[in-house]
Amino acid sequence: MAVIADKMYNLRDYAAQFGANGQELAIAEVLSQTNDIIADMPLVEGNSDAGHEFAVRTGIPKGAFRRAYKGIPPEKATSQVVLARFGTLGAYSVIDKLTAEKGGNVDAVRSGQSRAILSGMSNTMADAIIYGGEDELDKFPGLEAHYGSLSAKVPSSRNIVNAGGNSAAKNSSIYLVVWDTDKVFSFFPKGAKAGLERKDFGLVNHTDAEGEEYPAYKEYFEWKLGIAVQDWRYAGRICNINTADLSNVDLVGLMQDLEEKIQATNVGHPVWYMNRTVRSALRKQLGNKANVQYTPDTPNAKPILRFSEIPVHLCDAIKDTEAKLGA
Repeated sequence: MAVIADKMYNLRDYAAQFGANGQELAIAEVLSQTNDIIADMPLVEGNSDAGHEFAVRTGIPKGAFRRAYKGIPPEKATSQVVLARFGTLGAYSVIDKLTAEKGGNVDAVRSGQSRAILSGMSNTMADAIIYGGEDELDKFPGLEAHYGSLSAKVPSSRNIVNAGGNSAAKNSSIYLVVWDTDKVFSFFPKGAKAGLERKDFGLVNHTDAEGEEYPAYKEYFEWKLGIAVQDWRYAGRICNINTADLSNVDLVGLMQDLEEKIQATNVGHPVWYMNRTVRSALRKQLGNKANVQYTPDTPNAKPILRFSEIPVHLCDAIKDTEAKLGA
């Protein structure tokens, strides 16, 4: 049975703990409503201002059978130190004084603009969580970067299920992640502020494209975040899901295959992630089964789609137009 670890800190918890005036908490709530994956991730403070360092075990002693008067050769465990990096996402809100004060409700105008910017930042961060590339030094490696090779030489390839795919770049993916603070988690750099940081400059002189100044209300938002896949065995991916012909894709069977590859799902906070297109197809397939797993957590709650007792969450950042992942 899946264990939901609701005691793990996430973005909202840190905002509530460290927000001086409640502003950060309000921002966090906007973000969590937009992308489930952001609210799901446990959030920890990194152990370095450059990111988060951890050791990955690369070899363990095998031991040896011995007989009387025969020695055993010495062995030792080996490990590799990995530095997970973070990205800094920033955005400015600039509203001309004439626009902000029109109607006599400056705060409402500024708040509406800020929420739109925060929604956009949330979408951008969710995209990085999925598709951030190893070579994109201004971002951080996302889940696709960690589960992006079918080569047997790459250890994490063992946790990838190949659905066959469409050669015309009409593919999608499903991820299963067991969130936990020693497995897969998000982090902010040591000494930085958890979650989004907001700086309100108030009414200032702003410069237009021609270098002319005008009075405007200005704010700056900054978000430092990284993803640490400390133990790749606790997450995985179904790749090459043909979105051009989902009726012929056995999503149930593929998800069962991936679940068997995960080291354990009865620890931490396991969650399935897929976009709306794939989830719609999954619901239809589950509806044709005798053991439909679309059940509410509580009698009066909104039904939550579950597969093998693990919640299925929407992640619109996952595209329908992924290129086919080759061997």
